[in-house]
Amino acid sequence: MYDEQQRLGVGLGYRLPLHDDIIANAHRIDFLEFISDQYLYASSEKLDRLTALREHFPLIPHGVGLSVGTAESLDDDYLRRLSSVAGLVDAPWLSDHLSFTKVPETDIEQLTPLWFTEESLATVCRNLKQVKSVIDRPFLLENITYYFTLPENDMTEAEFVTRVLEETDTGLLLDLNNVWVNSVNHRFDPYEFLDAIPLERTLQIHLAGGLQVKDMVVDTHSTPVTEAVWDLLDYVLDRAPVKAILLEWDQDWPQFEVLMQHLDRARAAMDSRHPVRVAS
Repeated sequence: MYDEQQRLGVGLGYRLPLHDDIIANAHRIDFLEFISDQYLYASSEKLDRLTALREHFPLIPHGVGLSVGTAESLDDDYLRRLSSVAGLVDAPWLSDHLSFTKVPETDIEQLTPLWFTEESLATVCRNLKQVKSVIDRPFLLENITYYFTLPENDMTEAEFVTRVLEETDTGLLLDLNNVWVNSVNHRFDPYEFLDAIPLERTLQIHLAGGLQVKDMVVDTHSTPVTEAVWDLLDYVLDRAPVKAILLEWDQDWPQFEVLMQHLDRARAAMDSRHPVRVAS
């Protein structure tokens, strides 16, 4: 399933302040990922601007509000709108986070970690089944950063991620900065974590940078990718059928050329391990 997906290459998270630079450098950007929640209730004019980007790039919807870990069933209207946006841009796949962002009648507007328990696993699997009943496209889950560990877990994060992906036949959007940030803050070996999850399900990778805040690293998407994360990228590319690598940079933007240099480095790493096949 995963080897058969199309290779997108190396892309950038679409952010409106970067629009003009993105268009001017379209020849150096293989695809764009956009925040799907920003378009679920968008005006026709805003949707037209989104589809205009489709003339230059493949587009990937990436959500922040699905809340796949919420105990209640997911919002069918949300799913239908998400499916519509994905269809509008002819997305090869779409994604959201392995977390929860909602409780009954309240949106907490934060990617919140789940309990790694059998009950939580059953909830996520049930909700993913609902997602797939509405959206007929490959769906990826992203691992998140978390700054506290919930008590009374039945399994490790790696065990939980593995069971979710395998029991629901779901793909992985592997955020390597999130792995590294968690490994620093919670003092574990990031390579052991990667070895413990089904890397063969990794279709897409996120790269980003963070900041040291007192005694903790925070995932801010506002600084260059660290060398430790570049090393993790090489490790995963040697082990997974990665089809897309995306740079997330959401604030405190440097000169646009710095972003392009990040993409060039990621593309070189990808091409060295997964060369583009040229038809004879």
